[in-house]
This record gives sequence, C-alpha cells and structure tokens, in this order.
Amino acid sequence: MPEPARFRSVVLWVVALCVVNITWAMVVDGEAVRELNGPQQAFDTEVEIPLDGFLGAQGPMPAVLEVDFTHRSDPNEAVGAALLTRAGVELWRWNGTAADAAVQWEGVLEPGRYVLRSSGPDLVEAEASLTLSPLAPVRVEGHLLATLGLVVLAFVDAGVRRRWERRGGAPGDAVPVGFREVRPLRDEGPLEPVGAWQDPQRG
Repeated sequence: MPEPARFRSVVLWVVALCVVNITWAMVVDGEAVRELNGPQQAFDTEVEIPLDGFLGAQGPMPAVLEVDFTHRSDPNEAVGAALLTRAGVELWRWNGTAADAAVQWEGVLEPGRYVLRSSGPDLVEAEASLTLSPLAPVRVEGHLLATLGLVVLAFVDAGVRRRWERRGGAPGDAVPVGFREVRPLRDEGPLEPVGAWQDPQRG
C-alpha cells in the first residue's frame, strides 16, 4: 500500500475509534427514571425498590431520589421520607412539612432491594421518583469492547484486502470467465472480391 494511502487508512481508523468511544460515553451516561409514587396513586407509606444491574453487572449506580409532598387542605402538616436497604439500614432521611419544596438525595446504589418509607397524615399526596444510570457499572468494559471490536475489524479488513490483491484485483474488478479474452474489433479495410468477381487481369 502506498504511503499516502496507508496514512489515510490509519487516520480513518483513529477517527472511527474516537467516534465509537465517544458514542459509548454518551450512551453510558443515559438515565432511567422510575416513578415510585404519584399524584394519581394512593399514598403508599412503603414502596419496594428492586435494583438489578445491567446484564447482571455488579457495581454502584449513580442515583438521584426526589420526593415532593402536598396536602389538599393543610400545607403545614408534617411529612417525612427515608430510604432504607431491605435489611433496614437507613441511607437517607428527611422530615419537614407539605409546604416545603421537593427534596433530593444523590448517591450511589448497589444492585439489591431497597425501601422508600414515607410518612404523613390523611389527604397527603406524594410524588417520588428515582433516577438511575444503569450502564455506569459497565462503563470500562464497554470502552474495552468497542476498542477491541474495531481492532478485530481492522485486521479482518486488512486480510481481505491482501487476499484480493494476491488474486489480482478487488472484488469489483472480477470479469466473467467467458469474456476475459474478448478483444476490440480492428478496422482491417474493405474485403477484396474473390472468384468470378475479380477484375480481369491484363497482359
């Protein structure tokens, strides 16, 4: 392969490598929102939160829990929320009134089972949502697989090119067998008359 073509090929593969890894970085930061309580649902004092890693991956997932309370008659009523593991270990707690603004907890959660425990009087409504980044535990593995995939593709591409070069051309240059010896017509001049149609010879 000539040097300019080789250099261009290397540059293209480097660009492809950057594009694939940047795309994965954008995908892995994607978020999934899970509604735990809503205004159209009956107030639930305990909501089970099962968390499973992507494809069984074990690792911490960035999480944001947001809780907002409202009361249909008295906004000064006391309310509260807590996030606990299934074993009862408290990870976060908040207490306030229904008039307070929505509160947030940010942290990381391992795959497992959790409970959102809310408290409040009658006529209270709660809106709670949990936002997760489920691909975060496989961030490094994704970059490695993307890079390895491109490297394998590069070797396969180079092998196919060398094979066709040894055979004397690229796939688009193949010529059907029956047409390989066809040559263009040549102008050989007018035909000479023969036999009885020849001009008489003069002595």
